[in-house]
Amino acid sequence: MIGRCLSAMLLLLIPIQGSVSTSYFDSMEIQPRIIGGQVSSIKKEKYLVQVTTSTELCGGSLIKPRWVITAAHCVYAKNKDEFKVYGGASDQGGPYATIRQVDFVAIRPDFNRKTLNMDVAALRLTSEMTGANIETIALASESVPARVLVKVSGWGFLTPDATETATRVHSVLVPMWSRFSCVAAFKGIHRITRSMMCAAKLYKKDSCDGDSGGPLVYRGELAGIVSFGYGCASSLPGVYTSVPVIRDWFLRVVEEHS
Repeated sequence: MIGRCLSAMLLLLIPIQGSVSTSYFDSMEIQPRIIGGQVSSIKKEKYLVQVTTSTELCGGSLIKPRWVITAAHCVYAKNKDEFKVYGGASDQGGPYATIRQVDFVAIRPDFNRKTLNMDVAALRLTSEMTGANIETIALASESVPARVLVKVSGWGFLTPDATETATRVHSVLVPMWSRFSCVAAFKGIHRITRSMMCAAKLYKKDSCDGDSGGPLVYRGELAGIVSFGYGCASSLPGVYTSVPVIRDWFLRVVEEHS
């Protein structure tokens, strides 16, 4: 089971097209992801950053000039020295990006890499990330209502059968699901914990591989973090870590390690 960061392994895990059964989901890997969206610009998502290693791409959000929030599965079991964080660039890897390295990583102690419960991590940058097209974003303190549209952004796959991530940042508006609908959709497939929430327009709009750790934004605040899904734009919605649930933990880490 994997989230929506993109590594070389992920290229082998594109879902099969066609009819879907429970046994199909049992045999699938869950995957990290923007499907059905449009080309965007970092000028519209100044809080969005790229969290990269030599083999992996994830997204992240700049919460304070030296602090990035991302998905735990993007950084789990990796050395902090492996990471480069790119800000202020619409294109993957730059050019004209502001680049910072990471000198401290905190993963929630109750993160579960098998279920992706509490899929959140805090990254402290070696110095403040400032410059053109770079801004912080506030953490939402209240959950997002069902059926409203939220914005998800990243450099992930643009189609479910893609083999390369997007060169330029993309964004998509997707409807939030109620907790009841989210739990019901995954019944018998995956336990939806209190740290998880669902958003997608089935078969049409979703996040995808390479978008993990990136932002789900509602009313100008970070409300969710791209976590995982079973396929992209499939019969199941994408799953996100709920920021209101993990907000106090993140702020406590920042206070203790700033």
